[in-house]
Amino acid sequence: MKFLNLNIIAIAITLLASCGEKIDKTPLESAVIQLDSILVVVNGFPLDSILAVRERLDIAKNDVRWLGLDSNITFIRSDAPIIAELSKASRFLKDAPSRIQGLINQCGKSLNQIEGLISVIDMGANIDALGDVIDSDYIALNSSIELAIVIDLDSVFHETKRYIRLGLETDTACWNEVDSLIRAKKSEWAHIIAGE
Repeated sequence: MKFLNLNIIAIAITLLASCGEKIDKTPLESAVIQLDSILVVVNGFPLDSILAVRERLDIAKNDVRWLGLDSNITFIRSDAPIIAELSKASRFLKDAPSRIQGLINQCGKSLNQIEGLISVIDMGANIDALGDVIDSDYIALNSSIELAIVIDLDSVFHETKRYIRLGLETDTACWNEVDSLIRAKKSEWAHIIAGE
């Protein structure tokens, strides 16, 4: 996959740099479309639901932790897979909010950069804001940097989407068992405390 992505960048650079006076903006315009698509999906992630599930899972993990530390409560072997699923769902969703915000920020920054390059090409500018000469090599270099960033952002996007899906699916599949286990252990603990 990485080799294919590098080939795409190399082809894009060749197209951009080999056109003499007329620079092909197609790879940059495609990157803008790709970033816009990513942002539409990322902005549609159910952040409130993710945060609510994460909070519920964190509370459940804390309950399991303090119940496990109490010498009067015993977890048995059949409890282990339930607790493992709780941990797995929590791990998948742990970084979801920061990943989502990071994608929004980085996609926005990359969009600005790419749209700036497209604008430079359209205007035929020959000096950038820092006083550097803008020529086909300048465009090719900056385009390759931005296109590589888009490929990385696309990879992070798909990974984030996968983690969110797996976290929510795992939570849905295991929550009833997790909740029942915690309720049973809390009840056991309450009976022991009441009997002391």
